[in-house]
Amino acid sequence: MTAVKHVLVELSDQAWQRTRDRIEGLTDEEYLWEPAPGCWTIRPGPDGEWKADWPLPRPDPEPFTTIAWRLWHLIDMYGENRAPNWLGVPRQGEAVGFEGGEGVPSAAADAIAMLERAHTRWDAHLALASDESLAENVGPVGGAYADRARAGYVLHMLDEFIHHGAEISLLRDLWRWQHPVDADPVVERVMRGDLGVIEDIDPSSGNHLVGVAAGYGRWNLVSALVRAGVRFDPETPGARTALHSAAGAGELEVVKLLVDHGADASAKDSEFHATPATWARFLSHDTVADWLDSQTAT
Repeated sequence: MTAVKHVLVELSDQAWQRTRDRIEGLTDEEYLWEPAPGCWTIRPGPDGEWKADWPLPRPDPEPFTTIAWRLWHLIDMYGENRAPNWLGVPRQGEAVGFEGGEGVPSAAADAIAMLERAHTRWDAHLALASDESLAENVGPVGGAYADRARAGYVLHMLDEFIHHGAEISLLRDLWRWQHPVDADPVVERVMRGDLGVIEDIDPSSGNHLVGVAAGYGRWNLVSALVRAGVRFDPETPGARTALHSAAGAGELEVVKLLVDHGADASAKDSEFHATPATWARFLSHDTVADWLDSQTAT
């Protein structure tokens, strides 16, 4: 591969892998979840066949869409015949999804399997293109886009793949944070920055909670936990400390509070082998780094 095709294939692979990673473990409940009233989704018709909501012309504003709707749209784009037609390459098997006459998958696992088949077909078509053919115009098959380069068509499709994948990812994040994200209800409250958790914990047994709060940037809670007497040294040697997190975030007052209560400013994390001051300086928090350096120099 030479330059243009290499870049397009690399970006296509990156976009796909990110989307594929983000839909791992998708459940049927989440797949069909409607986060707002009146969503466009997939649903069975009177004949029992599942179909996607999508009247034409599309209304303005368009309704919010479910993960199921977005996945079906991605399947259609990856698996349609526009790819071989507009790229000027032989069709690699039958179309996948709507254009292939396949029904809308009612279950998450079936949708993911169909999406993988559709993506494989897209990959096969892109692999047959060359730098020379990508520089050529789409031609009459492209209608209003006949005078656009085939490389531009690929970029348009990658933009579609990326932004629909991002929207699915956002919906998964929204689903996750509307449900418990940790088995320990106390840790859950700390992750969400609940200051009231201090009233319900034993300071002598909560040494990991300061690190959790710092890891989520809950600086008011970090300060409150430390002042309440909660210990904060990590149980695992070399682990990232709350001081590393605060220094990296540029939280000077929190940094000072942690050091005043015994935090080790010379500790090095096991991943980067860096002190909190190094974290601060790397992330352009020079004031914090200078203050920490002054503590280790004395």
